[in-house]
Amino acid sequence: MGLVAFLAICTASYSESNFSLDDVLERAKTSNRQVKAQQMSTEARREKKERAWKHLVLPAVNLSNEDNWDIVKEYGVGLEEFSVHIPIFTGGRNLNTYKKAKTQYEIAQRENNLVEMNAQEEAVAIYFAALNAKKQREITENTIEALEKQKERVSDLYHNGKMVPKSELLKIEADIENNRGINLENIHNENSYLGELAKLLSYPIDSKLDIEDFDPEKYIKDKATLENETKKSVESTILGEREKLKLDSAAYDIKIAKADLYPTIYTRYKYNYREKNETTGRLDKVNDSEWGVGFRWVLSWGADLDNVKASQYEYERAKIEFEDNMQGISLEMKNKLSEIKALYGKTLSQKKRVDYLSENMEIDDMRYENDLLTTFDYLNSVNSFRLAQEQYYSLQRELVLSVIEYENLYR
Repeated sequence: MGLVAFLAICTASYSESNFSLDDVLERAKTSNRQVKAQQMSTEARREKKERAWKHLVLPAVNLSNEDNWDIVKEYGVGLEEFSVHIPIFTGGRNLNTYKKAKTQYEIAQRENNLVEMNAQEEAVAIYFAALNAKKQREITENTIEALEKQKERVSDLYHNGKMVPKSELLKIEADIENNRGINLENIHNENSYLGELAKLLSYPIDSKLDIEDFDPEKYIKDKATLENETKKSVESTILGEREKLKLDSAAYDIKIAKADLYPTIYTRYKYNYREKNETTGRLDKVNDSEWGVGFRWVLSWGADLDNVKASQYEYERAKIEFEDNMQGISLEMKNKLSEIKALYGKTLSQKKRVDYLSENMEIDDMRYENDLLTTFDYLNSVNSFRLAQEQYYSLQRELVLSVIEYENLYR
């Protein structure tokens, strides 16, 4: 098997046909590595919540033994005592520690959704950049093909002694080389963006993603009821819930700090299997048990009170940030729909312009082939179409990103 055939098989094995915008959005949500990393972070928060719950409802059990080396040599290592420590009052420390861990887990769940949204927005931006590079390549390839045909005609006229100056032939050849250089850059950009898209979607970076064209008009029509469907309060959105949970977490910090101001009251059950006889120095089996009640109160000369005050200041800061962020979300909701309407209108206008220039290009192609248009005017027509196409895809990208951001605001 030749090298070319082998490479062709390797490339084909990673080929994805008809990769649409919906495919990009779904793949970014399910396969992006940042999304998976955030899911692991969320699972870690869940485990911490479970740990705090077990500390709250299950008493600590102590199995212990400590003997000198002579006792160990004679009797071996054995269990000396079994004890269970059961807190009766801790100032709410264990309960509020659990509540904070639960809140942190709920924050992580919201952040997991937000990371998914960010991955989708990034994927859409790269998708349209790759689509634009693809279209620019196709336009330039068509331009080179037209110039090659014109070169062939002018060359025949020139070499057959017709009244065609050599400078005209040289200009066409120079324009061909210029467009070849432009197309090398287009090919590089297309491959680069496709590589970024493959990485973002967790495909091998050498995957050949065949991305589909995009119809913004159909996309917006599918979102026709967008404004009516998103009547949702800020507090009930993912962003709003996350901000409220962050405020709740700061409130629990105050309660946890205040717990250090109170004594800890506890009961303890202890069962002794054996104990050292102080007279003989030997181990005697006793098998007795006892219940006890005690308290522990550590006075830190005002340090715990300082910690409470610090937590209260942090809570006040969290309140200010909460109010500011909630107002910011409300403002963004208000402005985003207006932005979508403006971008939609601009996109439709630009689409008409691209269609007009595309039709004009077809006419100019025929005029150029029949020597009714100069190379200079023909290339001006090509560049106008190329620029309009690039602006069109830029507007498409902004429009889709705005719609996705708008929907994400109301999730």
